[in-house]
Amino acid sequence: MARKLIAGAAAVFALALLLYPQAGGDAARAGLELCGEVILPALFPYFVLSNLAIRLGLGQRLAKLLDPVMEPIFHVSGGGSAALALGILGGYPVGAETARTLMEEGLLSREEAQRLLCFCNNSGPAFILAVAGSAVFGSVATGVFLLAVHIASALAVGILLRGAPLLVTGKGRRSDTPPASAAALLPQAVKQALNASLQVSAYMVLFNIVIGLLRALPWPATVSGSLLTSLLSGVLELSNGVCSLGPWAQSPLGLASCAFLLGWGGLSVHCQTAALLEGSGLRLGPYLGAKLLQGIVSAGLALAGAHLMPELLPAALGGAPLDLFAFLPLSVGTGAVLWLGVGLLLTKRGGKSSCERV
Repeated sequence: MARKLIAGAAAVFALALLLYPQAGGDAARAGLELCGEVILPALFPYFVLSNLAIRLGLGQRLAKLLDPVMEPIFHVSGGGSAALALGILGGYPVGAETARTLMEEGLLSREEAQRLLCFCNNSGPAFILAVAGSAVFGSVATGVFLLAVHIASALAVGILLRGAPLLVTGKGRRSDTPPASAAALLPQAVKQALNASLQVSAYMVLFNIVIGLLRALPWPATVSGSLLTSLLSGVLELSNGVCSLGPWAQSPLGLASCAFLLGWGGLSVHCQTAALLEGSGLRLGPYLGAKLLQGIVSAGLALAGAHLMPELLPAALGGAPLDLFAFLPLSVGTGAVLWLGVGLLLTKRGGKSSCERV
């Protein structure tokens, strides 16, 4: 059945390209520009740094420091906090990549990595503050609120789906793979980061084409300009959906929709995650269910906040066109500063040598 669905979708996609070649070509060019000017500069450094951080012992340091927190709350050993922290700071799909690396390094068992995957892969604060908050809702305070909702919903999902305490964890285990030499650490991190970045970019371009073709269809005006259209666009690809919410930025439903999309992440992100997890043995089904749950929890919290604090929606842009390129470079810089600050803090708190085993 799955093969038939994929074959049918491919046939429809091919037909749409034949009928609307100009729209498909323009969307492909826009997607390539987005990847070259924004996505690769934003994600590639995070992928390199997260790989280096784990291989240099960040997970081991955090395991010692945060075992008393992570194990009773999430039923995951303390090393998993590295994926949670990097996933929140780096944005999609850094958390998933870090969870896999922790498992491969022997710091998490497969079951722990599977649980961690349900709540460690999140939208970064830079995107939420700069694009969702400042660009769409015209308010940094609204961005801060959306960020708080996003993090709270991720942690809530982690608690709700934590399951029973595990008898076997990755804590204290050694990886079956011999540790790389110091000279090989950077080349390995760069190679893995490049592969991950190219996979992410490929899916960004593909989904940009799909959305471009969908927009080229002769939809009725009542459908093409509706909130449902923005939601469907965001279900496919996050940034397109969030940036199209401007006309509803003064509405509680608009805020709730934005929170849902940030929590859900979009099929493009999930395909990127699936590519990064290929061969790891980690299942995508539980992850998708968890992201849907996070989106629902986020929407509920945002809707409640909009009714309790109406000042969260003070100045909408009234549907003015948004240039993603104008805001994401700012978000990249913000994210880098946040990442560096947390990294320095963890290094100071780490104490002993990063080469020491837990």
